[in-house]
Parts: sequence; structure tokens; C-alpha cells
Amino acid sequence: MGKSNLESIQKELLKALLEGDDEKSIAIAKDTISQGASPLDFFEEVIGPSLSEIGDQFEKLAIFLPEMIEAAEIVDAINTDVIVPAVEASSEKAIEPKGKVVLATIQGDLHDIGKSMVALMLKVNGFQVIDMGINVQPADIVERTIQEKADIVGMSSLLTTCLPYMKDLVDNLEARGVRNDYGVIIGGAAPTPEFAKQIGVDAQGHSAAEALTICNKIMESR
Repeated sequence: MGKSNLESIQKELLKALLEGDDEKSIAIAKDTISQGASPLDFFEEVIGPSLSEIGDQFEKLAIFLPEMIEAAEIVDAINTDVIVPAVEASSEKAIEPKGKVVLATIQGDLHDIGKSMVALMLKVNGFQVIDMGINVQPADIVERTIQEKADIVGMSSLLTTCLPYMKDLVDNLEARGVRNDYGVIIGGAAPTPEFAKQIGVDAQGHSAAEALTICNKIMESR
């Protein structure tokens, strides 16, 4: 399926997401993939830009939190019901897991869209992902990371008020003497490269594609 077709489908999906039409959104995904589109292309060329646009509209106050949350829930349903099964049924699925990643939206933040995009991007590219959800305390993330014997732990936040909790997680790892056992990455709209350097994480990114590149590099260096 050509890029121009996917651009048209992206606009159609965006409209359905903004209207909160879950049935139409899922039908668009199913129809597009059944007509030959790669599930990864659908994710990167249709879902990704749609979520970015929704995020931009939220920041500009063109839409509000309930609409953004509803769109995120619909995208989660598309991922679970359409994208992941399609990837698992195709040759695009990695045979051996590249590594294990624990993801969470940090304490005080209820935003899920960016983290969900990263989780899916990592899953379809061969990583095992443990998604702890939203508003997760740093100590709980650390405990789960150790329990799962993960390779990487990732934190996300849209709110600058939650940035201190990211530092708390790094401090917790250091206090336990296990900081160097894990790759630590942060993302979302709030953290900057300067903040990432200040708190001592391995990398910071703003997109699912960046997160994949970062995780691949971390695993290559282990």
C-alpha cells in the first residue's frame, strides 16, 4: 500500500479518534491491514502521526484531557486487537527477544499515549515489555525492574512537576548499588537532554522511534 494511501487513511483515523468512534477506528485498522498494509507501517505512518496530532491539539487546548484519554484507549484497543496479532502472525516478528524493558509513566502523571506508543514499538521490534501503567511510584518501578531481571527501565512524563520523581528512581537504583545493572531512559514532553544529563540517565528521547534506537544501542553495548 502506497504512502499516499496511508496519508489518507491517517486523516480518516484521526477524525475517528477525535470523535471517540472506537468501532470505526478499529475497522479502519483491520481493513487497511487486510488490504496489504504492513502492521508496522500502519503503526508508524497512521497511528503515530495521529497520536502526535492529538497531543499537539491537547497542548494548544483545542481538545481536553477526556478526549485525549479516550483516543489513547481506542489506540490501545487497536494495538491489542489488530496490530499485535497481525505482527505475531507475520514474518516481522522477531524470533528471539532482544531484551526486557520495564516501562511506566512516573508518579503524578496520568498520561499514557507516549508510553503506549513506545511499548508497542519495542514489542513489534523484538523486545519483551512490561508496561506498569500510569502514576507509578519510583520505588515500585525499581522493585519490578529488579524482580523481572530487566535490561532497561524507561520512564515517561508530560508534566514538569513530575520530573523530581525521575531523579528519585535513579537515586533509588544508586542507593541499592544496582544503577549500572540497567539501562535507564526517560521520555515524554517534560524531560530535556539537560535534565537527563543532570540526573544521570543513559538517554532521553521524544518519540517511539527514538526509544527503539536507544534501546537497541543499549542492548548492543551490554
